[in-house]
Amino acid sequence: MNEDEVFYKNYYFARQQQYSLEKFLAELDMRMVLRRNLLVLERKETIPLIYEDSFFFDLTDNKSIVVQRHNRYSPVLTHAHTFFELIYIYDGRCTNTISGQKITMHTGDICIIPPEIEHSIAVFDESIVINIMIRRDTLNTIFYNFLTTQNILSSFFLNNIYARQANDYIIFHTGSDLPLKEAFLRMLWENQNKDRYYYEAISTTLALCFYLLIRNYEDSVQMPEFAHKQDVQRYALIRYIQENYQNITLQAIAKKFHYTPEYTSKLIKETTNMTYTEILLRIRMEKAQDLLANTNMTILQIAEEIGYDTAEHFIRQFKKFTTMTPTAYRKISAVQ
Repeated sequence: MNEDEVFYKNYYFARQQQYSLEKFLAELDMRMVLRRNLLVLERKETIPLIYEDSFFFDLTDNKSIVVQRHNRYSPVLTHAHTFFELIYIYDGRCTNTISGQKITMHTGDICIIPPEIEHSIAVFDESIVINIMIRRDTLNTIFYNFLTTQNILSSFFLNNIYARQANDYIIFHTGSDLPLKEAFLRMLWENQNKDRYYYEAISTTLALCFYLLIRNYEDSVQMPEFAHKQDVQRYALIRYIQENYQNITLQAIAKKFHYTPEYTSKLIKETTNMTYTEILLRIRMEKAQDLLANTNMTILQIAEEIGYDTAEHFIRQFKKFTTMTPTAYRKISAVQ
């Protein structure tokens, strides 16, 4: 057990009796608790209202994935966060409560919870649970190739990136799948040791895990049903924009789904809280950021690739979206 788990185990057993809890709290070193970001339910100053990106990520760099082992015996705290969280049961079991629904997870289960969904995890034995946090704002850039393939997991991510309300979770049951167990252990090891190219190793391994999940376990996936049939249509509409952003028009979308342009525009706004123009710009700019950071394509080639007739138009739109020119963004990405 690590140092935090020793603290939490003592705290867990102290809470079994009122007198032992009072003694534990009386002897508590609050400076140490706050320094280590430990959670003590009876001390409200230790409980965050929401876990922001800054709680786990260094916002000064472009590393957007954090892998860690969940602290056993930590208190059950219903919370939400601004990033995606992946929960993998390496060995044992845990109780995962999502939006009030209690789910028991077993060895090999993988649950992904999107931002802003209230949930809690309970692990009060020797089970081993691995958590992976992925920033929402950069997920589209990191896993762009995966997200452009049509499958249930990419749809889950895209709906939760662009839509205001989508599925609360998705669960894959992988049992004793050895390649996946080794992959998650490798990512945990890389994050702990931070050798050269550790982040690249983590992001590449995680992308491989995504492909293995949809290839081997897509048919047995567990997720809540959409509350209304209309939700399925709305998310299919957003998916269509994401797949055809280069030359899409509002009229073409309306024709595809047999709506009027006015009704299509209304659905987009209700689903994403963005206008058609705003979501199209966001999708194009996220693709442009990926191409600037990871290819040697010229500015004109990138402009044409994402649907602009001229480099000048692309540069104006990119600067409007990011507050910097494409050239400046490419230089910053190269340094990071």
